[in-house]
Amino acid sequence: MLMKIRWQAWYGDHEIALDFPGGWRVNKVQMAGAPAAEPDALFEGLQNPIGSPTLKDLARDSNKAVIVVEDITRPSPLDTVLQLVLAELQDGGLKSEDIFFIMGLGAHAPMRRQELSMKLGINVLDNYRVYQNHSHDNREYLGETRRGTPVYINSHYKEADLRISVGTIVPHGHAGFAGGVKTVAVGVAAVETLYANHTISYNLPHSMAGRLRDNEMRADLEEIAGMLDHRFVVNTVVNSRRELVALFAGDPIKAHAVGAKFAHRVYGTKLPALVDVAVFNAYPKDTDLVQVGNSMNAVTKDLQRAIKPDGSAVLATACSQGAGTHFLLSSGMRANGPIRRETLNLGKHGLVIYSPNLSLPDIREFPPDTLLFNEWPDVIAELTRRHGDHATVSVFPNGAIQIPADIIESE
Repeated sequence: MLMKIRWQAWYGDHEIALDFPGGWRVNKVQMAGAPAAEPDALFEGLQNPIGSPTLKDLARDSNKAVIVVEDITRPSPLDTVLQLVLAELQDGGLKSEDIFFIMGLGAHAPMRRQELSMKLGINVLDNYRVYQNHSHDNREYLGETRRGTPVYINSHYKEADLRISVGTIVPHGHAGFAGGVKTVAVGVAAVETLYANHTISYNLPHSMAGRLRDNEMRADLEEIAGMLDHRFVVNTVVNSRRELVALFAGDPIKAHAVGAKFAHRVYGTKLPALVDVAVFNAYPKDTDLVQVGNSMNAVTKDLQRAIKPDGSAVLATACSQGAGTHFLLSSGMRANGPIRRETLNLGKHGLVIYSPNLSLPDIREFPPDTLLFNEWPDVIAELTRRHGDHATVSVFPNGAIQIPADIIESE
């Protein structure tokens, strides 16, 4: 039986076929989804901001604008959206020399020109200054939050009096959802800020994908954004093909909250009965190994929500950029540590990772019983050895942006 899934966000966005034995019962567990939005609908979202004056009105009272944009690890193609934003700013009186961009990398690796072109569009690269956040340099100290997080931010950010962010509302394993204040509070922050904020979440049960309520990490981010005078957000929601389905703009907290409710419905997934094998595809966040944990957002990283106690979990990821680099979490960085079996609530068997672009040394910090295969038939051979000729299978084709429907009901 062939099951097709999307593969290689940004680097192909094509389908691959996973071949399962004929005696297996295989079910594709899809999120609710939504159709792609017409350009006019995106423009309307920008023209009708939530809890804020329009971007054009804000520009009239400003001298210089900075637009902080999420990086290539997030799924939205933003060329069209950024052209709408720039038109609003210029209609408000700002000239192109009064507007600049910062890539909100947080602790992620810098982007190359090809990646910047894919994310921003060539018009931005040819006509505007584009800086990239570096978490270890070019920063300014602003004080501490009530939770003790030291706030260091990109010095270029302080040059502007109108501070805007553009990003995607997608599930985040600790902050609930990306987008909103996170694009700035994490995106232009230094490593000291990132470390303190991220460690808030590590031992808190409410810190999970899809949950904003009572989330201490999110509350800390909102306080940081207030210290940064973050004025306006433009946030998109995507479907399973990385198409934009909606745009929410306005106040960084209020507009994001409305967008997150909509995203709950789009990404919501009804979990089926427990199976022998669950396959979690990392698309559309399958650029590198750093992002692979997001593929388990579909079960809020609790694998026992999908598999039987003696079941197997397979993480499938293109890893177009290989293992990737994270200046907070990668080997030798201050928040680095082994991934524990108990954190994922693994049962009898260890993880199986399927990726053509990884090697065994890349997964050394996964649990010791983790297996890596570069070819899908080798995955099937191992699973057949474990589960025989009549296994049950759930395939989560967009695991990184799927969230359980029961989270929706509790919000």
